[in-house]
Formats: sequence, C-alpha cells, structure tokens
Amino acid sequence: MANRRGFTLIETLITTLVLVTGLAAIAGLFSYGAQTNSQNRQRTAATTILYSKIEEVRNARALTVGQYAEYLSIQPDGGVAISTDNHGPYLRVSNIESGMPQRVTVIVYARQSNRGNSYRELARATTLVGRGF
Repeated sequence: MANRRGFTLIETLITTLVLVTGLAAIAGLFSYGAQTNSQNRQRTAATTILYSKIEEVRNARALTVGQYAEYLSIQPDGGVAISTDNHGPYLRVSNIESGMPQRVTVIVYARQSNRGNSYRELARATTLVGRGF
C-alpha cells in the first residue's frame, strides 16, 4: 500500500469538534462579560443615586417624617434627574422615621429590562440625622 498524506475523516471531525467547543466557550465568556459590565454600571449608578440622597438629607435643616419614592435617571454628565413620567430606570425610596436623631433609610432599585416593570434592589443605606450628627 502506498504512503498516503493528509488527514482522515475521523481526524477532521475530532478537530472540528474541539474547535467548535472552544469557540462556544469563548462566546459564553463574551456574553458573561457584557452582562457583568451592565450590572456593574447599574450598581455604580445606584450608588451615585444613593449618596446624592444621603447628602441631601444631611444638608437639610428639617426633615418631614414619611416614606417617599422617586423615579430617576442618570444624565450623560453624571447628574441625577427625576423622571416626570414615573417610569425611570431607577426607583429611590426614602423612609424618614421620627425621633431624635432621625433614622433615614434610602433604598435604590433598578428596573430589570427583561422582566417588564419589576425592579430589583441594588443599594441600601441607613443614617442618623440630627443635632450633633
């Protein structure tokens, strides 16, 4: 029998299987990276929204007891804007309790794009506000 050069069909199929498996794994990593990047951007925006409310509360002269909710969005310059249509990508809930010092809890939720109008909690902070704080 003559010496034949080249690859057999079995070798070609195994090589193709290995390459396809590797490419599928790489595609999965890209998808995971994009999702993680999106979640990190949302958490960063939620932290900005949270701290802006905490600073607003700390600088207020007097606080009215109650629970407040605002729909917000992040502007291109990084500022926080209140949505007028009550359907912003972020929902900030503030709960101001009575007493001295007053306990203020701020929670920031983000809209989940793949689940309609459901929101998930991204950030929460509680602080005390009063004379001497």
